[in-house]
Amino acid sequence: MEKKQGIFKEFQSAYQINPALAFAILWVTLMPSVGSIIGIPFVVNGLNWIQELDFFSVSVIFSYLFLGTVIMGFALMPTTLVAGVSGFIFGWIAFPILFLAYNMASLLGYGWGKKLSGNSLDFLLAKYPKANALIETKRNRIGELVFFGRLSPILPFAISNLIFALLDVGWKRLLLFGSIGMLPRTVLVFWSGTVASDIYTAISQDGVSWKGWAFIGLLLISIVGIWRIFKSK
Repeated sequence: MEKKQGIFKEFQSAYQINPALAFAILWVTLMPSVGSIIGIPFVVNGLNWIQELDFFSVSVIFSYLFLGTVIMGFALMPTTLVAGVSGFIFGWIAFPILFLAYNMASLLGYGWGKKLSGNSLDFLLAKYPKANALIETKRNRIGELVFFGRLSPILPFAISNLIFALLDVGWKRLLLFGSIGMLPRTVLVFWSGTVASDIYTAISQDGVSWKGWAFIGLLLISIVGIWRIFKSK
């Protein structure tokens, strides 16, 4: 209840300063969770059909590129979830297209961020003190700011687009440094999805011995450990 009241108060404060920004904050706060709840059951139910698609088909490639761009660009689902699901379903063949979709989503989010955010940087950063600290240390080095903003999970993808738009980092630096910064986390999550796919296949076909369960446990521990390293940085 307190959390809901906190979100409502933040929305009221933001609405008084910038109504468009208020709706943007509410959207990026709630929509990724709503999209995940709706999207994951759809993927699970259609898993067999999706996996039978020919990813070398031009229509499939463009459909995946379009959907990935829209889903990530409008914060319909978390970018990490999109990467993990893509790795699980398609494997590494899909990674180049995911990389392209991520960059197109960055431009899309950056574009609508410039239209909605107005002059609300101080208010926005007040809600993300760790991001504010990062910006203060990198304000005069925009390339590093974009790189570390994408590398660290302290800045959600959609919020970072709003902040980068307010800072007017420019689309060239956004693409160059942002794409490099997002690679470590995205590769890790994508790889986790491919490993999960292999494990799922093994379970469904042959079952899992105690050695298999031990491997799964160690894998999860290693992924959590690496994630915590990225988060602390």
